[in-house]
Amino acid sequence: MQHAQILPLLLFLSFIILSCEQAVSDQPSQQLTFESVTFLPSNVEYTSDVIQDTTLNVSFQGELLQKTTGTQGIAFVTKGSASPLFLDVELQDNGTFDAAGQLTLNTGESTTIRARIEFVEPSGQQVRYETSIPIVGVADEAPVIESITHADSVRIPSSGSTSIVFFAEVSHPISLQNIASVTMELIDASTNESRGVFTLGDQGQDGDQQANDGEYFVGLSINEDNQPASYLLRWNATSVTGLSAPEKTTTLEIFR
Repeated sequence: MQHAQILPLLLFLSFIILSCEQAVSDQPSQQLTFESVTFLPSNVEYTSDVIQDTTLNVSFQGELLQKTTGTQGIAFVTKGSASPLFLDVELQDNGTFDAAGQLTLNTGESTTIRARIEFVEPSGQQVRYETSIPIVGVADEAPVIESITHADSVRIPSSGSTSIVFFAEVSHPISLQNIASVTMELIDASTNESRGVFTLGDQGQDGDQQANDGEYFVGLSINEDNQPASYLLRWNATSVTGLSAPEKTTTLEIFR
């Protein structure tokens, strides 16, 4: 009689255990996940050959599933090895979100944009999305120093001062706007020592007749205190990406 009473009890306990396991497995999953997520722009194409700084609008858009109160988001974009640009994340109660910002680029730079957005629940549960976009910069070329104009020799004045003007015509195969600088270095021919590097301007000021026409100008002056000397003038022109024109040299004689 005792054995007959134990069997129904064991069957009853087994039923309870199986019923509990079934109830747990039937509960819906609460895993935080993306219903959708998009990063824009999906690609970058420059429409101009001019190499310059530009602003790129970047953004994430999408929707979260199983969002709860207290869900926090962070998003950022990096360009090459530069410090990250953090985006302003806005997460709505219905789970939709967006994150936007502006990234500064130079159109002559080839780089990779990496973007990441992440959401974290108070429980520690998190979801993350990452993407990258390669960017090919505008091809640049070196400037060309077409011509140089200045007096070959200048007499030292007995009093007052005398101006010496220097002109350089510089071109660029793509655009004059891609020329970053034009310089002239004054070198003492007897000692080979530099007497200074002078930057020529193309702003339509101080002797330059028209701005941004590729005609560069600088003016120097000498007075009665100057001593006779022979100078080598070394000319350079550089593009905005650092490409240099073939160097040119001229000479200048200062005499009494």
